Amino acid sequence: MKRDMVLVRKLLDFVEARGARLFKGSIQIEGYEREQITLHLFLLADAGFIELGQDTLADKGPLVLTWKGCDYLEELKAKDRK
Repeated sequence: MKRDMVLVRKLLDFVEARGARLFKGSIQIEGYEREQITLHLFLLADAGFIELGQDTLADKGPLVLTWKGCDYLEELKAKDRK
């Protein structure tokens, strides 16, 4: 499965809008399968943009937007305004 930068942006926006304590199973993005969302959450965590809670895989742990993730999202929004 290829990395989808549109989904990356949607996931970062979703986490930012819903606060710091989200659960992986609660994220649904229209037009995307759960497997795509899960893969991209791992990619975001690997890049340091989000932090996965200890029990996130069991849908019990939180997703947290990191400082780096906030900075990256701000950069994307700044590009949108240009």
